[in-house]
Amino acid sequence: MKRFFALILIFALILSIFPNAPLKGASYVPTGTFAFKEGSSIFKIDNFEKKLDVAPILKGDMLFIPVRAVVEELGGTISYNPKEKSISITLNDTKVNLWVNKSTVILNGKNDEIEMPILKNGRMLLSLKDIVNLFGGTIISSNSFELPKQLVEAYDTTGRKIIVPKKINKIVSLYPMATLLLFPLKKEDCIVAIPTVKVFNMDNFSKVFPKAKSIPDGSSFKDPNVETILKFKPDLVITNATTPIKKIVEVGIPVALLDVESVSGILKSIQFLGTILGTPTEAKNALIYLNSKLNYIDSKTKYLQNKKKVYFALGRLTQTAGSSLIQNEIIARSNGVSVTSTLKGGKVDVSIEQILNYNPDYIILAPYCNDTVQSVLSNSVLQNVNAVKNKNVYVMPQFIGSYDLPEPESILGIMWLSNILYPNEVNFNLKNEAKEFYKAIFNYNLTDEDLKYILGS
Repeated sequence: MKRFFALILIFALILSIFPNAPLKGASYVPTGTFAFKEGSSIFKIDNFEKKLDVAPILKGDMLFIPVRAVVEELGGTISYNPKEKSISITLNDTKVNLWVNKSTVILNGKNDEIEMPILKNGRMLLSLKDIVNLFGGTIISSNSFELPKQLVEAYDTTGRKIIVPKKINKIVSLYPMATLLLFPLKKEDCIVAIPTVKVFNMDNFSKVFPKAKSIPDGSSFKDPNVETILKFKPDLVITNATTPIKKIVEVGIPVALLDVESVSGILKSIQFLGTILGTPTEAKNALIYLNSKLNYIDSKTKYLQNKKKVYFALGRLTQTAGSSLIQNEIIARSNGVSVTSTLKGGKVDVSIEQILNYNPDYIILAPYCNDTVQSVLSNSVLQNVNAVKNKNVYVMPQFIGSYDLPEPESILGIMWLSNILYPNEVNFNLKNEAKEFYKAIFNYNLTDEDLKYILGS
């Protein structure tokens, strides 16, 4: 026994001398990738084209680049002191002071030497080599390089403190519904990878987003693959609040959790993303539009005395939505009464006898439901159910996704359902509303073929 404990102590001592190796990519820092061209006023940052007011200059074999453009695209700060003819730059923990017509700089309080800056049209140009050396980057070629981005603090929709780049250009989405939240913000071009889980109609998604089918898989929110995510060098990963993110966070990748399992969560996530992506105006416009539709429905139906009872079927007639799923909120925001809202959990199996007992006024089938309107109406056991007697059985519309999924189209689902339940009070022109919605949220003009797919002939 003494020998056994001695071996344990020796093993513990070895571990203390040789600590665990750092995780692969543990020092990951989001970077901006730049590409410039001599004499060209166009440059690229993370493959996005931007304009310069002063073009780069080739001096000997060195390319000189306007330093302000680089610093601002990284999210750093740069200021000019006309009295001293000096420039001060701050990028994360790096502070640099430069002077016009001087090759001496102060880097984090210490003197250093660089190639003599070039002053052109009021802009200071530094050599590519010096820019990379000063700010701790990597030279890729004679006209391209990578530099770390300025990081800032934020809080995601779950209240987690996160550190993200001030300028976000590369987003990996691990959750399908989170992907769609980038569209009202006009940030869909930032998507570099999407989830392996395909819940959208990819043909329709490709109409709205032509690049959809060519965007690579970024792994799944259920089991995210860190190595796969690192390949895309993301500025940000977005996913839902249930994603196991421990390994992603450990390697230093910024992750924002989005609470999108409710309508209020969707709206909150749009506002949050608009803030950290630098598109608050787009977020505000989208929220004003979406809330105007919800408020209109509420104003027309909240005082009604006889609220319609609704049963929502998911994969089959006897599978319904428990209290944690958005379908109950879609019914509630339509001012219907979900007969299954008190059931605990997500997808819940019920019996035909329970449906008979609920006696709903309306039965709504998800578009992915195995049962059809006809099979429900012709079911001999259900003939005394109000929804069947009055032929109030409908299939929820879909386009990119089903309108009962937790994404922006769920607002259209609420509009559609309120129109079904209370046509005299709400009275939406759903064709016009759909056209307006997809233009406002996805910047897409619906065709007549699209409308037929959504609403039927």
